[in-house]
Parts: sequence; C-alpha cells; structure tokens
Amino acid sequence: MLKGERVILGPVKRKYIESFLKWFNDSEINQYLVMYRPMTRMEEEEWMENLKDREDTIHLAITIPNEDGSEKLIGNCGIHKIDWKNRSAEIGIVIGEKEYQNKGYGTEAIELLLEYAFNTVNLNRIELTVYEYNVRAFKVYSKIGFIEEGRKRQFMWLRGAYHDAIVMSILAEEWNAKSKK
Repeated sequence: MLKGERVILGPVKRKYIESFLKWFNDSEINQYLVMYRPMTRMEEEEWMENLKDREDTIHLAITIPNEDGSEKLIGNCGIHKIDWKNRSAEIGIVIGEKEYQNKGYGTEAIELLLEYAFNTVNLNRIELTVYEYNVRAFKVYSKIGFIEEGRKRQFMWLRGAYHDAIVMSILAEEWNAKSKK
C-alpha cells in the first residue's frame, strides 16, 4: 500500500465492482475517460479476473481512512501499457465519488502514483492523455510537472462536437528534481 497524507493507494478488490460500475456508467464521470459504452457487471468481473495475468498494468484503488479505521473507496488509478524495455508507461485516474472531487485527493493520488512509478517500479517516462475540455485536470497535471507534448486534433466526439486530446508526459529526472524541492 502507498500512503499519503490523506489518501491510500491499495489493491483493487472484488467488493469495489459495484462502485466501479456506478462511476463508469455515469456520463458526468466517463466523459473524461476513454470508455463510452455502458459497462456491464460481467465485463467488470472479467476485467478484474484478468488483472492477475497482466504484466503491463498496475491498478490501484484510491481510498481515504475513516475515523473507525475502515477505508472509503473514492476512486482508482493505474499505470498502464508498461513498456519494461524502454521504462515507459501511461497513467490514468478517476475520482468516482463526486463529493471527493475538487478537493485535492486526485492530485495527491497522482503524486503517490508517480513516486511509486519512478522510484519503485523504476520507470523513466510517464505519459497521459487529457481531453481539452477537462481544464481542471490539465491544470493539475501541469502543476505536478507534466509537459504538453502535442495534441491529437479532433480526437474524440462528445455531445455533438469533436475535441482534441492533449498528450502530456513527465520524466523521472523532472519528477525527482521537483519532489526534492
């Protein structure tokens, strides 16, 4: 488990499937994700079953501690498409519980994930894709140290219009220089 000041990144558990289904089938949340089709319980269970066989992915649940010692699931994140030879990967995150959005939990989770990716997994380059209308996330990623590398023009269709996808990345040396400050 990875523990921050307010969030914990830990293993994904079967008991989280119900929350995942709620989030991924909510159009307010999935407009920021690559998924666009409704997610079925069978698909989510199959995805979870296949996690143990994936060597190119690390999925983590984002929880916060309750006063009674239990944990509240608020989102998930992961390192995807890990290229072990070139030490690069993509990351993604979702804070699915809406009352915990815009409160810094996602920022802390990404920072914990980057610390783990660079200093434990020994990756050198992390990239992500953010849609141009997700201004809040773009600002957070920029503040953390991600650099815009380019745009995929008119990459995705949402509510009657095409939108650009912005590709951003951060290198281990950039992260380590920033985190030492």
